Amino acid sequence: MELKKVKLYNFTSYAGEANFDFSTTSSQNIILIGGNNGTGKTSLFTAIKLALYGPLCFHYQGKNAQYSARLKELMNHEAFTEAEVKTYVEVDVMLPVRQTRSVYTIHREWSYIGKKIRETYWVSDGGNLLADRERDYFQNYLFTVIPPNMFEFFFFDGEEISNFFSDSSYNAYIKNAVLTLCGYDTFGLIKKFCDTYVGGEFLDAEYSHLLEELNAKGDKLEKVESEILAAQTALKELEQKKLDSWDAKEHLEAQFKRSGGLSKNKHDVLTNKMSQHDRRKSECAKIIRDYAEGMMPFYITYDLSRAIDEQLLREDRMRQYQTSTRLLSVSMLKEAVSAANVIADGKIDALSQRLYDSIATTLCPEEHPDAFQFIHDLSDEQRKQVSAILVELYGFVPHDIIQAIQSKKDAAEKYEKVQRELRESLPSIDANTFFEKFSVLSTEISEYDSSIAAAQQQLGRLEEEKLTLNKTTDALRAQIQAADKNKMSYRFTSRISSMMDNLITDVVRGKFQQIEQLTLQMFHKITHKDNFVDLMELDDSFNISMYKAQRYTMGELYALLEHIGPDELQARLGNTGMQILLAWFNISSPRMLRKTMKNSLAGGTSKQLEETAFDLYKKVELSQLSKGERQVFLLSLYWAIIKSSGQAVPFIIDTPFARIDTEHREQLTKCFFPSVSEQVIILSTDEEVVDLYHTIIQDKTAHEYLLSNEAATGHTTVRPGYFAKEGSL
Repeated sequence: MELKKVKLYNFTSYAGEANFDFSTTSSQNIILIGGNNGTGKTSLFTAIKLALYGPLCFHYQGKNAQYSARLKELMNHEAFTEAEVKTYVEVDVMLPVRQTRSVYTIHREWSYIGKKIRETYWVSDGGNLLADRERDYFQNYLFTVIPPNMFEFFFFDGEEISNFFSDSSYNAYIKNAVLTLCGYDTFGLIKKFCDTYVGGEFLDAEYSHLLEELNAKGDKLEKVESEILAAQTALKELEQKKLDSWDAKEHLEAQFKRSGGLSKNKHDVLTNKMSQHDRRKSECAKIIRDYAEGMMPFYITYDLSRAIDEQLLREDRMRQYQTSTRLLSVSMLKEAVSAANVIADGKIDALSQRLYDSIATTLCPEEHPDAFQFIHDLSDEQRKQVSAILVELYGFVPHDIIQAIQSKKDAAEKYEKVQRELRESLPSIDANTFFEKFSVLSTEISEYDSSIAAAQQQLGRLEEEKLTLNKTTDALRAQIQAADKNKMSYRFTSRISSMMDNLITDVVRGKFQQIEQLTLQMFHKITHKDNFVDLMELDDSFNISMYKAQRYTMGELYALLEHIGPDELQARLGNTGMQILLAWFNISSPRMLRKTMKNSLAGGTSKQLEETAFDLYKKVELSQLSKGERQVFLLSLYWAIIKSSGQAVPFIIDTPFARIDTEHREQLTKCFFPSVSEQVIILSTDEEVVDLYHTIIQDKTAHEYLLSNEAATGHTTVRPGYFAKEGSL
């Protein structure tokens, strides 16, 4: 992959649009960007990463509130003063596709609308926008070229790089880099997939549990099937007994009919009719009785009730008159007239008296109050009760009671008729016997019906239980079959996982040797310390060990072995040193070393053997390296990994000389920068790649940019060129 162009708009301190041309050639593979701290160098790197990976840039699996908050922070503050608040990053990348190299434009844009961040993402190939499906394919392909977790590998921060080995998981980082860049990560993915299978012990336990459950369900099913057979037999017996009782009942009824009796059905019909007529008589009698006890006396004295009603009305009007005249007085009217102030004072008394007399005359009933006599003088509650009775009386219809009397008479006549028919039709001799036997048979049939219903219900429950058990056993058999396949799959995947382990070890071992040699080669070029580190080893866990050549006598080795043991001795000598020692004694294990050396010393001339020399190694602890040496070593290691992978990937380094002293800067500039990658982007301050070092790489530089920050606005300005050389204007 190669970065071609980068365009920023309102991103962090970059107000408006800023453009970078990152195109390089085989002879000019360096992009040099100058800028002091706070001028936007790190922001440029963040923009590139954000364009390529979106939410994964910040380790988010998708768009969420945290991602939106981070984006808002990255938007230039002056963008919020514009009518359309937006920020975007656009990156042109060249990728190998189908044995050719194609340039793709990746565009991510963020708008601030309604206090929410909205992202627009598109990819184009030569100006042609990719459809959604093609874009997703491109994104997945990009992740295979440089996975998001590997992007940090190609960006070095000189300020932080010296702390790399302080992280206990640095070996995992190196492992990921080697496997991914060298194309071995597929083996790791296969192994990871195989390792997701549940362990064999669990599968065996699960298989045994399923078999036990299947056997238990099988026993239960066998029991239920036996119960179903018994229930079916019992049901058949009940149905036969019911059939026998039906036959006996029909035979009895036929005999009774031949003897002149009524059939049971006919008898029941007549009995029901007689009951209906009796009920109708009772209903009509109640209606007549209620009338006689209730409204009948009032209806007989209808005219007298009318007179009572009229008297009560006259008494109501007289009470109203008395109440009004009691409340109204001449003095009250006089006060009202005086208050109106429309009549002369001398006329108020006469007018008030006339008004009172007029009102009293108007309200006075036809009868004179003095002559009126209250007969009933009822309370309000009593008046309401009488009124209710009178309302009911006035609404009474005589036709209803007449109809009730006639209906009672008709029902009585019909009752007598049916009763007579029953008496006349039943033979006195056989009737009682018939009905007794008939009743017994009817009861038997009813009981058989109940028993049959219960038996059918029980049989239904058993059939349902059988169906459930069949489904359960079928499911268990399927699970057992699947578990059996899982066991086979586990054994297969276990073998594959073990194969992948061996394959990774075998394949990577050869790559390890190449990386070890290349790392030391570059390290020695930069440091000029050929005898400082003579051996580097990467173990199977991707841990780094460094060794210096060291001569030991047999006596020294035996003393070390006695004091620190074989494991610690191997750690001190390294795998290479231990293999040399084992080969000399012709043994296969460090565990055999103590006994072998002891026997050798005891069997020969002791002094001669003790003075026998071995050219081996002594471990150099990483902590013994200065911070600058650690940075040089780590850069050498990464140089070796990139070179051994054969991958064309960009290499970005910020503050490259942060921990590098002047002794190593020149060689780093000469040997490392021009050769580490086909595209090298250096972000330097004015105290690093300047003067001599700038001169060294100038011929290798394709483009130069200078970033400056305006104090008044806080904006980053991008212009072609670099820091002015000493002595220049």
